[in-house]
Amino acid sequence: MEPQKRLFHTYLLYACLSTVVLTTLAAVGYSSRLLERADLLLYDLHFSWRGDQPASGKTVLILMDQESAAELKRQKGSWSRGHVARALDNLCEADAGVIGLDMVFFAPGQETAEDDALAAAMDRCGNVVLAKFVAEEGKAEISALPRFQEAMLGEGFINMFPDRDGVLRKIPFFSARPSPEGLILSPAFSLEMVRAFLNLDFELDFKKDHFRIGAPEGKNLVLPYPDLRIHFYGGTGAFQHLSFADVVHNRFDKGIVKGKIVLIGSSLATDKDFFATPFSDHDGDAKKYREKFGEVVDNIRARTVGLACHAQAIETMLNGQFIRTLPEKYILAMILALGILGIGFYAQRSGLFPGLVIFLITGAGLIGTSHLFFVRRLLWIEVVFPVVIVALQYLSGIALQRAYSRQKTRLVTGLFGKYVSRDIVTDILKGNIDVSLAGSSREVTVLFSDLRGFTTISEGLAPHETGLLLNAYFDAMIPIVFEHGGTLDKLMGDAIMAFFGAPGEVKDHPRKAAETALEMTRRLADLKRSRTEKGIGQLVAGIGLNTGVVTVGNLGSQHFMDYTVIGDAVNLGSRLEGLNKTYGTSIIVSEFTAQRLDRRFVLRELDRVRVKGKAEPVGIFELVGFREGLSEETLGVIETFQAGLKFYREREWERAGEIFDRVLDKRPGDGPSVLYMERISRLLKGPPDPDWEPVATFTTK
Repeated sequence: MEPQKRLFHTYLLYACLSTVVLTTLAAVGYSSRLLERADLLLYDLHFSWRGDQPASGKTVLILMDQESAAELKRQKGSWSRGHVARALDNLCEADAGVIGLDMVFFAPGQETAEDDALAAAMDRCGNVVLAKFVAEEGKAEISALPRFQEAMLGEGFINMFPDRDGVLRKIPFFSARPSPEGLILSPAFSLEMVRAFLNLDFELDFKKDHFRIGAPEGKNLVLPYPDLRIHFYGGTGAFQHLSFADVVHNRFDKGIVKGKIVLIGSSLATDKDFFATPFSDHDGDAKKYREKFGEVVDNIRARTVGLACHAQAIETMLNGQFIRTLPEKYILAMILALGILGIGFYAQRSGLFPGLVIFLITGAGLIGTSHLFFVRRLLWIEVVFPVVIVALQYLSGIALQRAYSRQKTRLVTGLFGKYVSRDIVTDILKGNIDVSLAGSSREVTVLFSDLRGFTTISEGLAPHETGLLLNAYFDAMIPIVFEHGGTLDKLMGDAIMAFFGAPGEVKDHPRKAAETALEMTRRLADLKRSRTEKGIGQLVAGIGLNTGVVTVGNLGSQHFMDYTVIGDAVNLGSRLEGLNKTYGTSIIVSEFTAQRLDRRFVLRELDRVRVKGKAEPVGIFELVGFREGLSEETLGVIETFQAGLKFYREREWERAGEIFDRVLDKRPGDGPSVLYMERISRLLKGPPDPDWEPVATFTTK
């Protein structure tokens, strides 16, 4: 027993010594910011895992995009100040709250008259905030011309300062420069926009970790100090935006900007006002092409336009959703505690798997807990080094166990078993498991459902009301898919994608899909009568069905798998759902689905269409309902419509119009009849060429 005791005591001594050394190294490494980039990457992943969140709707972007540059004939790399003046006048006429110009008018324009017009427009509005550049190393401060400063409401600097890895995550609130009277503070552009929007006095009261802007006894806002960690709600698409050309020509809905913060700035690639953000630097469609195209992809990966970055900062301040960082002393205490607890990895055990499980559970628990605090409490916990100390203790425990395993007696070997090879440990840690990415071809029927005008509905709702409304809708719709043997592919905002015929065999899947579509429309009608969620009475759904051969299976990568379907048949189903808006219908099915439905279903032939992405026309039909549930009058209306469609295709448009009129007499507002009457009116005014064919072509999705 003595040799075994000496072996145990030596092993325990080395375990304690290893724990002290590794814990010290981890603490020093954290204090030295050795793995700061890893912590920042995890910080970004918290946003990605959380996903997009709805913005408040108080901020609107006016993008000087490529379409605007072409329409407004942008010349010499600059935007016409006359156009900017017209845009300001139109925005002010629409009663915009505060307007921010993300451009620096530091020099006279090409034409003095345009400068006069811009200054006059700013003066008339009285709510325009200008941008400037504060001094940086090797660069002087650049501000707007005095004539523009006299007309502005305020100004703020638009300098952006990404972290060392090139990703923008925070902005400073102020820039200070010395003067004979003391330090002069310049506010950030986003801070000045918020101050102007809330009508706060430029009075500051600084504390240790926060400051107050505004009158002490009046309106004020408390913000963290010295920097603002931006609470990103998504990419550029998180905000409602308009094209600059539309604003210049007054072609926009005035209600969009009324009382809002409006930011105007360029989104042209040539202006290079783009930044990597947590939503744009590690994600994007370009990612999946990186293996094939290498560095080219890295040069074109998605970036967020600078104007949207200012908007994200504004939203953060307006919503008061400030991301705090757990103080360093608590991280060091966590490293120490985990280092001490990690001595458990040195306990002799049979095989590596138990220790691996403990390590994975601990690591996942740390990351999961940090993500929970990030999402729920907006508290960023730097857990990379706490995870590192657990990993080091685990690996050190393995190394010590292997080093002393050959010295153990036959009894010890019998008690604790054998260890697997280091190669296998490495493979397990790396997650190298056999994952098949191959899909298979199968005929299915795809179903796409989308709520009409939901964006408009949601604009009138608070975020939690939007969530309640969607939850009520999906709670009613999703079970219908399962009841009819369908597979829910994904939820896309307010849209539902499902398919029938995979993974399990579903006999007569077109019929199952049609039954699902009809039941969804019926259940939505019941929902609107029985539920009281705000906005539920406005819900109108459109559904598209198509049958065809697709690729189905677990498609994705080794890191992410998704059981889904892809192919032309899927794309066509999506297009058909969108055509409901054009034809004023609820359910549209393709000819490939229609020909597989029995007489229990009543179909109305609508048209032959050529959708975006397909050269050959496809027949489309309205799925009206079950025959046994329809009145003779409804069946008669459908028969009359079909007669009108026949004459329309035979170019007997006056006769077709008379028949569609009869349909509208019996069913006022019938969408397909109204559409054909409009077409007939155009055809009678300007008859088409002899080779005209009765096929409607749609060039957009």
